[in-house]
Amino acid sequence: MKLKQNEIRKLVLILAVTAQLMGCISTRGQKMKTEDLSGTYILETDLKYQALSNDKNYSSLELHKNGRYILNKAAITFTPVIEQCTYASKGRWSVVAGNLIEITSEDHYEKQQGFEYDLKNENKLSQDSLYIQVVFPTDFHPVHLNFTFNHNNSKSIKTDKTYIVLSKSQYLRSAANQVAFSLSANFFGAPLSKSRTTFNIFFEELIDTKVNNYLTITLPNFDRCFFEFEPYNGEFIYVKNSNQLVWQGEIWQK
Repeated sequence: MKLKQNEIRKLVLILAVTAQLMGCISTRGQKMKTEDLSGTYILETDLKYQALSNDKNYSSLELHKNGRYILNKAAITFTPVIEQCTYASKGRWSVVAGNLIEITSEDHYEKQQGFEYDLKNENKLSQDSLYIQVVFPTDFHPVHLNFTFNHNNSKSIKTDKTYIVLSKSQYLRSAANQVAFSLSANFFGAPLSKSRTTFNIFFEELIDTKVNNYLTITLPNFDRCFFEFEPYNGEFIYVKNSNQLVWQGEIWQK
């Protein structure tokens, strides 16, 4: 069957468009390489006071060739009084199927320094009571203190005070007692929070409360930066091209 000239043109056009689409599909389906994507991506935003933003307080995302990432915070330049944190999160990144990057923060696979504590046992004051003093490195500690005794939830206490006095007869057994201590973030009044909500300090400290009734728990590294660390577990970032990422609804430009 002989094709007319205009039909031939249509056929050529259809073949050309099909070839172009197949090429795009093939390119999008290719898995980007680590060396192609590693680098520093700057967050493009029109916020005047980016460092004070609740949801866009970032400057850049660093993707290193060794598989590590650092999510940097925007620096406050107009007042040095406020305690500043250089990064919001850090951990591992990898390229997954298609044009996607996956990140997992370090708190999901290693113990951070902020969980370190020192426990001092003493015997003083009234023997009818248990005294607990929690010491933070700074005055910044927007958390509730949670104590549980002998794995009994009915024998537990939650308070925002760093010094508490408890009745032994109400909370403890006669001799050795197992004490669990955790912190829960107090987000009351906060418009947005991306940090962790619970910090488990220790689970089963065995304390002879007949011998020692005054406990001092020191948290030397529980500061603002540890508290505000942002956890990510299997978070996906879209690769628009080798120089642009799309994440949290924003463009990050290399």
